[in-house]
Amino acid sequence: MRALPVLAVALLVCSAVVGATSGFAVDDQSTLGATEPADGSSVAQTDNASLQQITVLDIPPRSIERWGVDRQYVDLGPAVTLSTNETTDRLQTLAMAERIEAANTTEERQARIRAAVRELETDVDELDERQTETVAAYGRGDITSRDLLVNLVRISIAAEELGERRSRLEELAAETPGYDINRGRVAAVGNRLSAFTGPVRAHAEMVLRGDAAPHRFYIATGPESVTVTTIVDDTYYREAYRGDLRNGAGDAIELEVALDIVSASYPVIWNTTREQTQVFGGGETYPVSIAHSRGDLTAFVDSNARVVYAEHQRRPLDSLVYDRRADRTSDGLRLRVNHTYPGGPVEVNVVDAQTGDVVDANVTMRTETGTMRSLERTSEDGTRWALSPYRRYTITAQYLGDSVEAVIDPGAPPRVQPATGNEGENNETATPTPTPTA
Repeated sequence: MRALPVLAVALLVCSAVVGATSGFAVDDQSTLGATEPADGSSVAQTDNASLQQITVLDIPPRSIERWGVDRQYVDLGPAVTLSTNETTDRLQTLAMAERIEAANTTEERQARIRAAVRELETDVDELDERQTETVAAYGRGDITSRDLLVNLVRISIAAEELGERRSRLEELAAETPGYDINRGRVAAVGNRLSAFTGPVRAHAEMVLRGDAAPHRFYIATGPESVTVTTIVDDTYYREAYRGDLRNGAGDAIELEVALDIVSASYPVIWNTTREQTQVFGGGETYPVSIAHSRGDLTAFVDSNARVVYAEHQRRPLDSLVYDRRADRTSDGLRLRVNHTYPGGPVEVNVVDAQTGDVVDANVTMRTETGTMRSLERTSEDGTRWALSPYRRYTITAQYLGDSVEAVIDPGAPPRVQPATGNEGENNETATPTPTPTA
């Protein structure tokens, strides 16, 4: 497989230059369509409805096998296991370096470096298989959402250590007389590894280790695919991995081609103010990172399928477009629910119906399958944030004996649409009806 040398391109784009990108398609969908709530309550658009929806990589609805929104917390067992795995992986890196440095001749040292590169590529393939297997196990109901999240964190930790191993190999190669490592091949390893690490897994690791408070995470899986999201303070984080879209066996592509694929997949981001755009070339995976006026995106392009197969997104909550699904008044309370999409943020606001004063209400969410969980009390501004489930759900607010509730239809996210034809035929694989986590 031909590989380009590792390259990075940074493009500084200001609002005055946006017009130059008019050749790319612009998404003309301003918001998710407001739907009439199932309980007949009134609806209204939120103040930021003039903004355009930013597309997200997601699992097609017919392909989702299982989903859940669960509160995770520190647990000594997984925490110890994470530390043990991290130490084991680190020792393997040290052993690799010692083996190369112990070579008696330059030729032997070069041979050991080449063998280490092959082993590194095999380790990355095995990491991909581990993720596919754990996602499939969750989809079958063999493991819990907690088990899945722990395994995703383990994979992330392993990917980070393999990244360190790759860097150490480059250093050892540079110190070897007369040896020039295949930088494109090594860069390809790093590009693939970066898709297994992301902001949601990083925060989940902090929670599992006890370095962060208990936290809720949304998880949805399909064939070879997983989406995980969370809200930390005033920021929404999202990771998606579509293994069913990835080919991983093609030749390298030009950097501009990778940029074109991302621009077509995320037209709103591409046509907004982009502070910096970076594309990293080499091998079959091309990460494209964009810092824009409404957050950050890293999209991973498969060079053979020529689609985005993974993404990491960071979005401040006030930058998202909310579709107000409910505005209910009952028993002296007014409840407003601003919704995005399954796995996305939900804003719940409760005030006194007569005075408009903020109340310290207790908020609960119940899905149509009957699962109920407390969202705790509203904050000082009368707001409580939550992650939307995949199914219709009911929000109930209670305060001093008064209560009000609203039934919300989850709708659908503005999904990235892969190319049609052979490259995208797996996008709509029919699967059984999604089942929520018990």
